[in-house]
Amino acid sequence: MAKEGATIKTFEVFRERLEKFVQKVFAYKKWVILGVLIVIGVGGSFYAYNRIALKREEGASFELFKALNVNDAKERLNILNNLIDKFPSTRSGIIGRYLRAKALMEEEKWDEAEKDLLNVIKNAPKPLKAGALCLLGDVMLKKDNPQEALQKFKLCQKEGRGWLESYALFKEATLLDQMGKTQEAILAYQKLLPLLPPGEMELFVRIRLKELGAEA
Repeated sequence: MAKEGATIKTFEVFRERLEKFVQKVFAYKKWVILGVLIVIGVGGSFYAYNRIALKREEGASFELFKALNVNDAKERLNILNNLIDKFPSTRSGIIGRYLRAKALMEEEKWDEAEKDLLNVIKNAPKPLKAGALCLLGDVMLKKDNPQEALQKFKLCQKEGRGWLESYALFKEATLLDQMGKTQEAILAYQKLLPLLPPGEMELFVRIRLKELGAEA
């Protein structure tokens, strides 16, 4: 019994470390996605919108760049609020709403973050939509709704590609593991393993599969 308790504790510590690592990767990739989306959004506006719409997109992009270059969290949130209020339907406004949702999550304002993320999911292009689905899964976990979180992580896998698909699958596998759904967790871990490069996360999945009595 003591050995089982120690194993569970070790798993939880290791999982928390990996969660933090994945979140850092997620944050880094987020800026890459945002950069691409800003370029696409602004560039596409020259051809897809009339001059009035283009003017709005330019104003929204300016506000977004201001927010991205501010270090103070409160000041950044104020700029994002202004961006969303003035330019809610622009592409930069949608990106700003995604960033505001992240900020609200850091403040543990789960209901407000959920509202922003649902808006992003409805209006954003695929890469940002997939990221918002993953974040919404995290929000659902904080709101003690693991079944809804699982659904969002699965949807994120359908919408996302590459690292984002792996991230969502990792979240799904560890959540199933925590919920005691061993067989489902094993299947998710086994599906995840070929997608991972050699490293700490791959090692964690192999060890966890062995602990669950499954083949890696």
